[in-house]
Amino acid sequence: MNKFISTIILLGLILGGMPDVNAARPDGEKKIFTITGYYSPLPGQQFYITGDYESEIRLNGSGVAGADGTPVYPGMIAAPVSYDFGIKICIPSLGCGMVNDRGGAIVEQGQRDLARHDRLDVWMGYGDEGLRRALSWGVQHLECDLYGEDSPIHVGMNFEVPPLLYQILNLPQKRMFTQNLSYGSGGGAVRELQEVLKELGMFEGALTGIFGEQTRIAILEFQRKNFLIEKEEDAGAGVFGPQTRDKLAMVLYHFEVQQKIREAWENFHFDEDLQRGSRNQAVLKLQQILIQEELMDVQPTGFFGPKTEESLTQFQIKHGVIANVSSAGAGKVGPSTREKLNGIIQEEKDFIASERKEILAYQKIHDRLAVLAAETDKVQRYSASVK
Repeated sequence: MNKFISTIILLGLILGGMPDVNAARPDGEKKIFTITGYYSPLPGQQFYITGDYESEIRLNGSGVAGADGTPVYPGMIAAPVSYDFGIKICIPSLGCGMVNDRGGAIVEQGQRDLARHDRLDVWMGYGDEGLRRALSWGVQHLECDLYGEDSPIHVGMNFEVPPLLYQILNLPQKRMFTQNLSYGSGGGAVRELQEVLKELGMFEGALTGIFGEQTRIAILEFQRKNFLIEKEEDAGAGVFGPQTRDKLAMVLYHFEVQQKIREAWENFHFDEDLQRGSRNQAVLKLQQILIQEELMDVQPTGFFGPKTEESLTQFQIKHGVIANVSSAGAGKVGPSTREKLNGIIQEEKDFIASERKEILAYQKIHDRLAVLAAETDKVQRYSASVK
C-alpha cells in the first residue's frame, strides 16, 4: 500500500530533530520517529489531495488491509521492514498502535535525504474525516514507547481532538479509571472519584475516600444524565462499573480540554512576529480571527501556510495596515499588524465584559422586582385575611 507522503509537501514542513535511538526489536524502550498520517479515499469525497479519486487511490492504496492482511483500523501503523508485524508503538497524544503495514516511503533513518529518523505512518480513517486528520497531524518528530508483540499494552487511538492542538495548547491526556467501586468501597480510588465528580459539579460532599450515600447519589445522577440508566432499579445503578468508568473518563476529558482551551485564550496577547512557516498558538489565534472576519474559510491548524498568508494580506488591506498586496509586510504579522490584532482581542473582551455587566444589572433588577412582588403579595393576602 502506497502511503500518504504528500502531506509533507502540502504543509511545507521541514524535517529535523534530535539524534535517533537505535532499537531493532524494541520491548518497552523509547525511540524517536518521524510520524505522518495516511488514510483511505472514498468515492464522492469533498476534496482530494491529488485532484480525483483514482489518483488518490494510486497514492494511498485501496485502504482495505495492511501488508500482513489485517483490516485497516484507526491506529494501524506502517513501519520499515526491520520492525516485525505486531510490535506496539505508543505515540504521545494519540495512543498506542500496532505495526501491520509497510510502504515504499516508510524507510529507516538515512535511507532517504528526508529520513532523519525511522519513519512511521499512522492510518487515520476513511474519506474526508481521515484526510482531515492526516492533514491536521502533518509531520511530527516524537519520542515513542515501543513494546513487543506479546506485551499487554492496549491498542487504541484517540482522534477526538486534532493532535496538533496537543503540541500548541498542551492539552491534558485522557484519564483512565480502572477500578470498579460501589457502596462501602474505600481508599484513594474513591477519593479520586469524589474529586472528579466535584470538579464536574456533581458532588458536594466531603472528600472522605469512602463510597457512601452521597457518592452513590452522585453516581446515579451522572448515570442518568449520560443515559447509562433510566431508573434507580436498573442493573449497575449507583455502581461505578465498566460503562460508567469509560463514560466518566470521556466526560472528564472533554471538560478538561475545554477548560485548558479557555485558559489558553483568556489572557492571550500577540507579542511576536509571525510569517509563513510559523507553527504555534499565536498562529491558531490569528487563524481564528481571520475566520471571524470572514477572510478565511478553512479550519484553523496552527500552521502558517499560503492560505493564512493570503487571508492575512486581505485583513491588513481591510484595516488599513498596508495599501495593497505589494506593500512591505504584506502577509506577515509585524508591529502594526500585532497592534491591530490585539485591538480586536481587546474589543472582544470589552464587549463580553459589557454584556456581563448588563446581564448582572438585569438580574439585580429582576431579583429586586421579585422581592417586591413577594412582599406585595404578602400584604394583599394579609389584608384579605383581616377583612
